[in-house]
Amino acid sequence: MSRVISNDLSWSVSRWQQFLFCQRAYYYNYYGSWGGWSYDAPDRARQLYILKNIKSMFMWAGSIVHELVQESLEEFTRSRLVPNAVDLQAKGRQKLRQGWIESVSKEWLHYPKKTNLFELYYGNGKSLPREQTDQVRDRVYDSLEAFANSAFVAEILQVPYLQWKSIDHLDSFQLGGCKVWGAIDFAYIDNGGKLHIIDWKTGGENPASLRLQLACYSLMAMDKWKVQLSDIELHGVFLNDGGRKSDYSMTAESLVAVKDQILGSIETLKRKLRDPENNLAEEEDFEFTGCPQNCEGCNFRAVCPCVVGE
Repeated sequence: MSRVISNDLSWSVSRWQQFLFCQRAYYYNYYGSWGGWSYDAPDRARQLYILKNIKSMFMWAGSIVHELVQESLEEFTRSRLVPNAVDLQAKGRQKLRQGWIESVSKEWLHYPKKTNLFELYYGNGKSLPREQTDQVRDRVYDSLEAFANSAFVAEILQVPYLQWKSIDHLDSFQLGGCKVWGAIDFAYIDNGGKLHIIDWKTGGENPASLRLQLACYSLMAMDKWKVQLSDIELHGVFLNDGGRKSDYSMTAESLVAVKDQILGSIETLKRKLRDPENNLAEEEDFEFTGCPQNCEGCNFRAVCPCVVGE
């Protein structure tokens, strides 16, 4: 018997950031596109689902790096094969070529999870300036090289596998009766009993956003692994900046503030619903952003009345 998937209200950092970015885009992403993965989905839901899965070139680069970092760490647990920059870059090159072909040939029309690049979808669909593609390639290569050559990663690989806790595994915990989702990039317990939570980054450092993300990971770790906040150490590792490690601290007071922020934002999302109990929403209840710059980079430009002028 197939499992019935229900559209339940949940929370994540990315979901809340989408709401702040544009409420109408939020509706398209979490409600209008629902069910669009099915071949027999209504045309509107299918179109919105395709648009939802569009990635910018730099988002695509980041996803490739994250995927290969995850794969290399998992491979190390099986074979003790230490990540190698040349091998990782070769795999990165293969994924770049594969994704480019998927996007140009529009494989996403039939398989929406295939690579669909924003710059091609809203461009000529066939090509981009060489300078632009070179920047993406360099970000992937440089990030993978920084990961493979990182002294911090070398320290991680010395930690016994039994002390590893998570490798980019999507999970959730309950807060205020709502599921809070997150995927901790990597976590391990050092020989002194401290839990280290790591977030790999391929872009620049946004302290406010990263602090919120790491706070959510802390709440998840405390819920799932029953660890004390005083035993948690938080790190952002910036692979596009030579693997620079930035440490973040979290006090009990700041964690309470984050919990209050999450609970408050959940209530904000609920108030937008016509039927909160069944998570039912109507498109017209979600306002357009007042920021034209947001529209320029929005996946839903093709259907949004604010852009197409309907």
